[in-house]
Amino acid sequence: MSGMKIGFLGLTFTDPNKGCEALTYTFLNMLREFYQGKQLEIVCFMRSDDFGKVPEAYPEFKFKCHILNIYNPLSWLSVYQEIKECACVFDGSYGDGFTGIYGTRRNFVQCLRKQMVISAKKPLYLLPQTYGSYKFPFKKWSVNLIKKADFAYARDEKTAKEVGSFVKVTSDMAFGLPYDKTAYHFDAKKKFGINVSSLLWDDNTRGRFGLSIDYKVFYRTLITDLIQDGVYQVHIIPHVIDHKHYEAGENDYRICCELEKEFKGNVILAPAFETAIQAKSYISNMDIFLGSRMHSTIGAISSGVATIPLSYAYKFEALYSHIQYPYVINARVVTTEEALKMTKQWMNEVDTLKEAGKIAVNHALDELVDFKKNLQESLKSNHLLG
Repeated sequence: MSGMKIGFLGLTFTDPNKGCEALTYTFLNMLREFYQGKQLEIVCFMRSDDFGKVPEAYPEFKFKCHILNIYNPLSWLSVYQEIKECACVFDGSYGDGFTGIYGTRRNFVQCLRKQMVISAKKPLYLLPQTYGSYKFPFKKWSVNLIKKADFAYARDEKTAKEVGSFVKVTSDMAFGLPYDKTAYHFDAKKKFGINVSSLLWDDNTRGRFGLSIDYKVFYRTLITDLIQDGVYQVHIIPHVIDHKHYEAGENDYRICCELEKEFKGNVILAPAFETAIQAKSYISNMDIFLGSRMHSTIGAISSGVATIPLSYAYKFEALYSHIQYPYVINARVVTTEEALKMTKQWMNEVDTLKEAGKIAVNHALDELVDFKKNLQESLKSNHLLG
């Protein structure tokens, strides 16, 4: 299979969102395992031609960028012609991009991308992701595309059931993201890691996500209480980092800098990570972690940290209930005071959270082993792997 060309959709390389990037690194590790010593040309349909540090990490793969301008019909035609030259296309949909969570426009674009692969009669591999919450008129189209895919996996049972029994279930691929705890050095003091989402911080009064808590009050109160208690060193940790546009709406680092300035001298600002592996390596040094970016919490729990996910969307409950981890705060149901009370209660149960996390992660990793086996068998049956 030397020199085979494959396509990537919804898999990013230098995305500000380190969770999206985590999926790419983990999947590339799987391909490396499958195609040992064989050359692959990977055509990536992206908005940018910046591959970051990926090519040097995977020198056996040849990466090619095909920029997709969603507003230019000629760009779509060019992408379609490129897809026709690929042996197959792997689509991660950025984890939760193929849902109705972010509106009908994004749902339409995701549908059109997948439709091109189906129309080109190329095998479409839908990698573990979230489905559902589709709005009219995209539900029928979305479900039909999933049915026509050669391979479709969800990362939780709830969303799989919403679209149909033809979708198999595994865990989020980011549970398998490698990390290096020794990459960062800290003193011996206990560390509480806090991830703040710019998406939710900026939306605090708009109600786009239907939060029942006051997001800003929750975080400011938690940080203040942690500082006053003096038990934990407080680390403010971004997981969406836009290095090119500091004022971008999707830039956790901007909010983290604001909080570091507000609590000057009393909190530690984490670096503006360049890769998902760097982010997970830093988070792995925390004793306890609370985050509202889902993949920041996956990075924490999968590296042995006592973890409290703060949920803003059903994907949190779907994923964590699937791996039977109950210590999740639903920010769309509880009040600010209740969320703070739950956090403080669970802070006193660190060992319990760690043990529950260990069991949950083992479950997730076992599922990913089965997923890899099934993916390998499907590639062989489609004559895409010797």
